[in-house]
Amino acid sequence: MKWLSGTLTFFNAATVLALITGILAHGLTRPIATFCIVVGLLTGFAAYHLTEPALLRVRKPKPPPLPPEPKSKRAQRRAARQGKTFASQVPRWTYRSFWFWLLAACFAIFAVRSFCWLIYWDGNDVKVQSPNNLGDLSLHLTYIRHFASGVPLWPDNPIEPFSKLRYPAGVDIFNALLTCLGVDVIKGLVWVAVIASIATFYAFYRWGGNFGIAAFLFNGGLASYPVLQTFSFQDYQGTNNMAWKSIALSM
Repeated sequence: MKWLSGTLTFFNAATVLALITGILAHGLTRPIATFCIVVGLLTGFAAYHLTEPALLRVRKPKPPPLPPEPKSKRAQRRAARQGKTFASQVPRWTYRSFWFWLLAACFAIFAVRSFCWLIYWDGNDVKVQSPNNLGDLSLHLTYIRHFASGVPLWPDNPIEPFSKLRYPAGVDIFNALLTCLGVDVIKGLVWVAVIASIATFYAFYRWGGNFGIAAFLFNGGLASYPVLQTFSFQDYQGTNNMAWKSIALSM
């Protein structure tokens, strides 16, 4: 939990500080982005060291074997006066479960396929991995470039004239910081999404164990089970014209 706390604190601190300094300085610049990232790293480092290490999930120990009952009355009274107890060591849950690594592999496949080809170049064409991201990606790319251009915060809506931006654009502000530092927009989106997927996987494991990971990952219903027959990774819910999507696919 220490590294998860540090990572989330770094992200939140850098984003909130970018918003505040962007308002005071009337826009984001490269020095402001550098300052926000450095302060965010220091804040995340402090959160890492201040977070108490939480124990992993533990299994209930087996009851200790009962000692043989003394035969004589005198031995029984002596044992009662001495207060003899038998200590048992609680086994600590480790990452050795077969189901844990199976779920980790499935989650890795989902994260890599969803985000490593989030948006990419194919010759002279720009393509996206999922058609569901066509509208969202263009919106986020517009907001990221709008923030990184140095527009005074809080800006007007770049896609709707004469109105303020009312979209919860926290992650776009963070990606705008990376863009101000010279990071490619597409690479920044991919790396932020992959790191967020790792943090999500670990948070679900610490919250609900293997069941929590499986409940998040495999809640698409029976529509996706043809993959076990065709062994082809496709959007079976989309091909069936189903309006409902799984949580993992929609998020």
